[in-house]
Amino acid sequence: MSKINLLDCTLREAPIKDLILGSDYIQKFINALEKSNIDIIECGFLKDSGDREDNTIFRHTEDIERYLTNKKPDTLYVALVDYGRYDLKNLSPFNGKSIDGIRICFKKSERKDVIPYAKAIKALGYKVFLQHVDTLSYSDLEILELLEAVNELKPYAYSLVDTFGSMYAEDLRHLFELANRNLDKDIRLGFHAHNNLMLAVANSQFFISLASHTREIMVDASVLGCGRGAGNSNTELLAEFINKKYNGHYNLNELLDIIDTLMPKFHQNCHWGYSIPYFLSGVHNAHVFNVNHLLRRHNIQSKDLRAIIENLDDVQKKKYDYAVLEKLYVEHFDRQVDDKKNIEELTNLIKDKKVLFIAPGASLSSKKQEIFNFIRQENTFVVAINNYLPDFPADAIFFSNMNRYQDYRATQGKSSANKIFVTSNVKTEADTNEMIFNYLPLIKFGWINIDTSFILALRLFIKAGVKEFTFAGFDGFSADEDKFYYSDKLLTATEKEDLILMTKETHEMLADIIKSDNITAKFLTPSVYEAEFAKETANV
Repeated sequence: MSKINLLDCTLREAPIKDLILGSDYIQKFINALEKSNIDIIECGFLKDSGDREDNTIFRHTEDIERYLTNKKPDTLYVALVDYGRYDLKNLSPFNGKSIDGIRICFKKSERKDVIPYAKAIKALGYKVFLQHVDTLSYSDLEILELLEAVNELKPYAYSLVDTFGSMYAEDLRHLFELANRNLDKDIRLGFHAHNNLMLAVANSQFFISLASHTREIMVDASVLGCGRGAGNSNTELLAEFINKKYNGHYNLNELLDIIDTLMPKFHQNCHWGYSIPYFLSGVHNAHVFNVNHLLRRHNIQSKDLRAIIENLDDVQKKKYDYAVLEKLYVEHFDRQVDDKKNIEELTNLIKDKKVLFIAPGASLSSKKQEIFNFIRQENTFVVAINNYLPDFPADAIFFSNMNRYQDYRATQGKSSANKIFVTSNVKTEADTNEMIFNYLPLIKFGWINIDTSFILALRLFIKAGVKEFTFAGFDGFSADEDKFYYSDKLLTATEKEDLILMTKETHEMLADIIKSDNITAKFLTPSVYEAEFAKETANV
């Protein structure tokens, strides 16, 4: 039986959320992995951008030396290089004091260019590990051609990588047999799994069972499966498997101590693990950034997410081109309706009235009386935007978000005292007191948050002839604020950074609308957007 090498990449996965660990923590983690008898410890990234002392992105191998003052002689210490993001002028020759090896990951398009790069690293004295991302995207012939170059290079190890967590057992068996037959026996064969289909550990165990009697192998894992998106194989699970089935030497108690004492810091700052979006990424062998973008920007339902990802071609699935995603998103929800009569009816409804949009900003709480006074004193048509706000009388509620609309219907039923204005991406058949409006004409490309509900409602009412608006609760989001909404019931899982981006883009979209449609607005509550209308007034 050949040796099984367990590689732990937890510290390299740490920067998935720009996690600042601190030097003491990094030292403790490496020491704990040493006590656990992990064969190969990946200390972090080598990147040109590495210039801090408190995380695991390093610019020079000398920066890692301080953590390796008592290197275990039977342990290998490595760092990972993402080809194209590390200039070898920053790499000093191997001196035995820092890492022993450098792992190089590279894209399919880089497979020829990476060989000279790897040769240069090997010439500096380091053990070289090669792993091409997204192994499933290679044809057999392309893998054979690559293996020919790998055999000539003679790296320390070559790894198969299930980048999108899409492999099933038969895929792994085929790739293993192809590599095992054609890779020189003195080159270690490795495997790196992701957990999109909850198969990372199972596939890693299967790889071990396939390979352990044929050659020296290497399997990647991280403590608790820590990693971007769905995560990786679990170090502790594979360690126990190897101990039990292959007479391994790993100290499970030390790994459990890592989980109890060190991993809580990860959990406070990072989130990973199986989810339906990551499952869909695995099913379609697509980069998880595609899924994350659509969820973060649009919070769409899983079946719609799947339909959009299915319409990406093989190249687009790997590139996460956000402009393409937005185009496909709009096309998916472009359900045409004849809304000419509804536009005419809306025009009649608001004729000679002051249109008041009420958004669910926190400022509503402190300005209730001013809003009520405005409604009583003026001939108003009040529209609640994308939310039902029972504390404020509204003539209509505008919905362009499926989840918000469904929440409303779940609580209010099919009948409503309010008129309901719905865009056709939500539905195309009107229930009682509903009016459906075409979604696509309300969209303008050029921003990520192209279907912000307030902007879509604004464009709809401009189509109906409105030039003067009054706004309340249209606060905008600020990095300095913690309470964004009038009610905690309206809170969403949207991250603060996304809310800040939405505010920035709403500024830009408002400026575009003001310029093209020459509208004006009065604000009943404080808003970061008042400045856009003030600019236009000043220009006039």
